Amino acid sequence: MARTQKAAGSKARPPARKATRKIAAASTARKVTRKPAAATRARTPRASEPSSGLAPGMQPISAYLAVRSVEAAAAFLESVVGLTRGVVLAGPDGAARYAEMRHGHSTVVLVPAGEASSATGGAPALYTYVDDVDERLAAATRSGATTARAEDAPWGDRVGTVVDPDGYRWVLATFKKLAPFS
Repeated sequence: MARTQKAAGSKARPPARKATRKIAAASTARKVTRKPAAATRARTPRASEPSSGLAPGMQPISAYLAVRSVEAAAAFLESVVGLTRGVVLAGPDGAARYAEMRHGHSTVVLVPAGEASSATGGAPALYTYVDDVDERLAAATRSGATTARAEDAPWGDRVGTVVDPDGYRWVLATFKKLAPFS
């Protein structure tokens, strides 16, 4: 009877044991119904998957920067931002014409501004691997976007360009074959 009666000026408290059980039951119920975080995240395709369209060693989306000097931009990104050099290709004059700058799993690609033979036509763009470049270009055309016809590039990707409604340039690519660097 002492447990159920209030003393003057005091508040009644439920027994601690029952409250603990209720909290434990509630937290157990949450753990059972909650999905693991990994199951809710989008999965990044791997280059080893036949339908991924992703070239080995590359990420699904890479930024292409059109720069005045690939060598100067690479040196700046190396010393100031802390990126490391990946593949660097020289042009006929010996100057760097392509550089992959790496930061963890991300890649920033440097190309000379205005070089029409580069993947982005010498303009800044987002180089994006898709499972089927021709299918994605057709969808972009149907949506009213400005597109350029897909073609097989000398580096082994099939590429086409899309300019989205906000004016951003996207190079859509599907990896087809490994090609030697030259």
